[in-house]
Amino acid sequence: MYVKGIRFFVGGAITALCLMLLVACGGSEPAAPVVEESAAAEPTESAPAEPTAAPVEPTESSPPMEEESELVRIEAGDGPPFYARFGENETFGDGEWVAIVFYRSPDCIPDEFNLNQFFDFPGEAGPGAFSCQPPTTDVVEYWVNGPETDPAPAISEMTGRGAVPVWFFAAADIDAAMTDGVVTIGELEAISSRRVGSASTFTEYLKPTQSNEAPLIRFMAEGTLEDGGNFLVDVSYGDPDVADHTTITVE
Repeated sequence: MYVKGIRFFVGGAITALCLMLLVACGGSEPAAPVVEESAAAEPTESAPAEPTAAPVEPTESSPPMEEESELVRIEAGDGPPFYARFGENETFGDGEWVAIVFYRSPDCIPDEFNLNQFFDFPGEAGPGAFSCQPPTTDVVEYWVNGPETDPAPAISEMTGRGAVPVWFFAAADIDAAMTDGVVTIGELEAISSRRVGSASTFTEYLKPTQSNEAPLIRFMAEGTLEDGGNFLVDVSYGDPDVADHTTITVE
């Protein structure tokens, strides 16, 4: 009986030991490792999702781009309706000199005409600046519709006929002459600083204010002076590709 008790005790101890080992190991099989799948991230406010759809093509409701209007080309044999590149907002100088280009002979300009007003349109009093013929430049104008309806050409191009008059004055003298708002051809002739030149080369490209939201003027005159020496005038205003400037060289 003593031996049976020992066997029973040993068998019970072994059973208890196995139970303890099972509890210590968690009582279950080890869990399989979890493998994360690579899924596309959901869009968030800080990191929007990348677009996956193709760009939306314009629809018929989108306004088409406007085609550039074909301009009407006119050779203006009578020249422009003004005498000279001079007047209020039409005076070009570099601080030392003011240069005045004449589109018509200075000898033909009426004594009483105020050059400060620039234009001399034809009317009941007469043909205006068109009475001075011939002009000193050849003019080609480009109109949207035509001179019957448009206030001015969209573009005007001028080329000298070989002897375009260009007068030079001390800037201070021109400022003084313009103080009363009236400048006649006689006043200009009487200014002591006047130097008279003739441009063998003259070109002008103009987009008038009256017909353009972005007006532009470029002109260049090169020639000789009556009292000896040479001159060069280079002017550009409104050209987006060139800085606005008036350059005058008198030698």
